[in-house]
Amino acid sequence: MLCSNCFNDEYRTTTISKDVTVNGVIKTIHDIECEQCPSCKDIIFTHQQSLGLDKKRINLEFKSKPILTQHQLKLLRKILNLSLDEICDLLHIGKNSYGRWERGEQGISPSMNLLVHQLIDRFPEARVNLIESEMQAEVEKARIRYLTDLVSLGEFIRNVIISTKLLKDVICDKLGIKVGELEKIENNEIYPVNIPETVAANIVKFFRLTIENLRMLLENTLKVYSLRQHVSFMHVRQAGYGKGTSDIQEKTLNKILEQYLMEDGAVPQQSISSEYLKNVETRLESRKDK
Repeated sequence: MLCSNCFNDEYRTTTISKDVTVNGVIKTIHDIECEQCPSCKDIIFTHQQSLGLDKKRINLEFKSKPILTQHQLKLLRKILNLSLDEICDLLHIGKNSYGRWERGEQGISPSMNLLVHQLIDRFPEARVNLIESEMQAEVEKARIRYLTDLVSLGEFIRNVIISTKLLKDVICDKLGIKVGELEKIENNEIYPVNIPETVAANIVKFFRLTIENLRMLLENTLKVYSLRQHVSFMHVRQAGYGKGTSDIQEKTLNKILEQYLMEDGAVPQQSISSEYLKNVETRLESRKDK
C-alpha cells in the first residue's frame, strides 16, 4: 500500500514499541505489529493489528490490577453500604464467597479480582479510597486548593477529607493513628509538637507537603490552641448532654476560633520548635533510604 503521508514508498510490516496509559501509569508495550513507511516513518495499523494492540493493552491493564486485600474488600462494602448478601448478588457470586475473601479463609482468584475492580471503577468514591493513583491525584488537587497562609493543620486536613471523600479509616491507616486521634488533630486539640514525629512525617508524606508547609500549618494550629485557654464552652451554646454533644461543642469551638484567626490578624505569631521540625525531616529522610 502506497504511503498516504509522503506518497514516495510502500508501507512495510514491522514491529514497534508504544507507550500507553494504564490505570493512570504510563506503560510500554513492545513488539506491536504495524505498517510503516521506510521514507517518512509514518505508521498505520490494519484492522487486525489494531485488535492485536488492544488485546495487549487490555492484558497489561488486567495484570496491573493489584490483588485486593481483606481490608480493601471490607472497605468496599462499607463505601457502598452493602451487606454480604447484597454484594454477592451484585457480583453474581455464591452467597459465602465474598465473606470468605474478607475473612482470609480463601484468596480471591485473579478473575474475581478483576470483576471486583470493575465494580470499583464504576464508583468514584470507591476508586479514590481504594486505588492509590486515584487517591494521590485527588489529594494533590485538594492540597493546591486548601493550603493557604492562614489555615491550621486541622482545618487543612478536614477540608481535604471533605473534598476528596476519603474515609477516615483510610486516612488513619495512612497516618498510623486511630480515628479519635485524627479527630483531635482536626479540631486542633493537640499541642502541635505533641503530635508524634512519626505521625507528622506521615502527614507530610500523605498530604504531599514540605517541611515549610508543615511549619506554617502547625504555627497556625498553635494560635488556635492558645486561644482555647481563653474560651470556654459557655461561648458555644449547644443544647444536650453526653459525648455526642461534647464532640459537637469541640468542633464548633474549633471552627469559631479558626474563623476568628482568618478575620483578625491580632493574634501574635508563635513559632514551632526547629528541633521538632528537624526530627520530622530526619524521619522522612530515613524512609527515602529504605
